[in-house]
Amino acid sequence: MKNTHISAALTREKLSAAFLRAFDSAAPYIFFFFVALVSLSFIAALVFPNKTPNSEEVLFLSGDYEKAFKIWSRTANDGQEEAQMMVGMSNYVGLISGADRDQALRWYKLAGDAGNEYAQFTVGRFYESLGNPHDLIEAFKWYKKAAELGNSFAQYKLGLLTLHGKGVEQDYIRAHVWLNLASSKGSLKANSERKKLENLLSENELKLAREQAVKCFTSAYKVCP
Repeated sequence: MKNTHISAALTREKLSAAFLRAFDSAAPYIFFFFVALVSLSFIAALVFPNKTPNSEEVLFLSGDYEKAFKIWSRTANDGQEEAQMMVGMSNYVGLISGADRDQALRWYKLAGDAGNEYAQFTVGRFYESLGNPHDLIEAFKWYKKAAELGNSFAQYKLGLLTLHGKGVEQDYIRAHVWLNLASSKGSLKANSERKKLENLLSENELKLAREQAVKCFTSAYKVCP
């Protein structure tokens, strides 16, 4: 009986030792797994924040435009560019009261000056719609801001204006550069215009246009015509 107790004790000790060795071997992996899990949870919270019932997006989607507009107005005045865009949109379509194009343009410009490419593109569209020579110059300026941030819609518009000499001196090579860049991002319209334009360019002009497009893209739009 005594031998049985001794044998059982030895077995427990062996099992305990084996468990400790296994735990020591696995501990680093458990630690890194835990760190990775915490990190992923933190990143997910940043990338996919939960929207409360009182968030401006939920209020807007629910049709409570007045409350949504109040939140956007407050954050827009604090310099939040997405909120500035939404205030601009609200003024443009008359979401709360009558449409106010001047106020809409003011807010879109503020967002554009803060570096919002979609706001810059929208300001360009606004000026282009007016159609006057001076307004087309403004449209070109705002499209170029957005185009140099990689906005393919603005790149396409910039190419068209340059192709037809609206708001800027007509330049086929420069037009091809921007149409080529927009085409590389999947713009079907830009690709169609690019292919037609290539019939008007000499071999040397086409080569130069392509070289300038590569230089513009690889410089992160810092060196563009």
